[in-house]
Amino acid sequence: MSTSALLTARALILLQLLSRLLTFGLNQALVRLAPPEVFGTAAIQFDLICSTTLFLSREGIRNALLRSPITPHSGKDKSSRRAQDRRQATMPFWLGIAVSALTVTIYLTRLPLSTSRQKDFHLSLALYVVSALLELGIEPHYIRALRNDPPKIRVRVQAEGGMAITRAVTTVGCVVLFDRLGRGGPLLAFAVGQAMGAVWLVGRYVLEFGTEGLLWSSLDMGEKRFNDATTSLALANMRQSVVKHVLTEADRIAVGIICPLEDQGGYAIAMNYGSLVARIIFQPLEETLLLHFSSAPTSPSSIRLLTLAVRLSAHLLLLLPAFLPPLLPALISLLLPRRYLSTSAPEILEIYLKAYIPLLSLNGILEAYHAATATPAEVKTQIKWMIASSFGFVGALVVNAKSVRWQTEATLIYASCIAMAIRIIYALLHAQRRARECGSELRVGSIAPRKAVVVVAAASGVLIRWLAGKARWENGWKGRGELILAGAVLGLGTLGAVGLSEKRDVQEVWRVKKE
Repeated sequence: MSTSALLTARALILLQLLSRLLTFGLNQALVRLAPPEVFGTAAIQFDLICSTTLFLSREGIRNALLRSPITPHSGKDKSSRRAQDRRQATMPFWLGIAVSALTVTIYLTRLPLSTSRQKDFHLSLALYVVSALLELGIEPHYIRALRNDPPKIRVRVQAEGGMAITRAVTTVGCVVLFDRLGRGGPLLAFAVGQAMGAVWLVGRYVLEFGTEGLLWSSLDMGEKRFNDATTSLALANMRQSVVKHVLTEADRIAVGIICPLEDQGGYAIAMNYGSLVARIIFQPLEETLLLHFSSAPTSPSSIRLLTLAVRLSAHLLLLLPAFLPPLLPALISLLLPRRYLSTSAPEILEIYLKAYIPLLSLNGILEAYHAATATPAEVKTQIKWMIASSFGFVGALVVNAKSVRWQTEATLIYASCIAMAIRIIYALLHAQRRARECGSELRVGSIAPRKAVVVVAAASGVLIRWLAGKARWENGWKGRGELILAGAVLGLGTLGAVGLSEKRDVQEVWRVKKE
């Protein structure tokens, strides 16, 4: 991997680590201050409106622009292409106005009175929408920072890290302040925090790049507004984004429709904990791989890197189911407030971590490669597979509709896993096809964990289950600490086995990338 890509990965992971650890601590305080109903409204319903507006408005255009290198040799052509890209980068804001208006209209028409009667509900909803539009308004500067040579990672780290921290600090502060003043409720505190985070993001980018070209860019006489190739790819990506977003958020959509607010809060807090690892490691890794694969899509070294990344990710399918079920009961009272223990949060957290997180990691890596290498025709094919995965999601819900073994929220997670697995199969087939075109090979055996690691993980899982089965941890903090310590020691030993088995391949990929 290039030096700039390595710096990107390191900076992004550090950004996510510091900001998420801080927000994790603040959220620990927040869930103890806000009731489950408020947490469900903010983290499930309002956050879903924001993510829908952001994803559908910018994802397709962003990926197309990041895959659009400035190739013309003449200064005039290069300047024209840059101007076209700047104009294209302003479109997410205008699309966001339409998408948010449509999304909010649909949401309000289907809203139960028990939700809309919450204190400051409509004002809070408006602040969430404004925060999403502020993020979309700064999109041209985001593209500019990433396409700069070298990328201005420092700006992004400060902007996004500061946004996460500002959002968390403001929310906790407002919850406490509003309670003392007797004005405003917890829901408004969430909304103010969301808006202030977006203000920080905008302020940091504007401080670096100014305000020119943010919402509109002028057009010279005889000049085309957009580049045809980039527009074609953006449209293909946007069609894909609609299907992808519905599938990605299907569980939250269903939870928001069929579950009471209290259970939505339990689901939200479980997802918040479960996604901590995903946001610290997976998201920056996927973005870094996307940048690298976009710069060298047909290089054999990219296939080596993809193989290594997928195999490392596949270890989660082995490690999390081995360690999590016996350890989580001893940890759950440390993670969740008492009033959340009676909700679906404990069960959802276990399922999300042991099943959904490993698949999310695999899918993110493979879809990053697909996004960097797929033609518009292949994007259309992916849409068909995504539609097939949606049928898998619905089919899983139908099959389990009369099951009494799982709660509704648990069934939704398992159904999402089935849909995710179908997407992984397509992305893997695409990667194998590209590998053959590059004269390489991406075999299933090459991306599976080594046998020695499987043996160590299985033995560790059996041992930790035996220790948990003795139930010493139920008798007090001493027994609980012993179990957690044993799990940590066995986990580190298993990770050591992974490191030894992958050391040679990591060194080889590193050597090839440096050359």
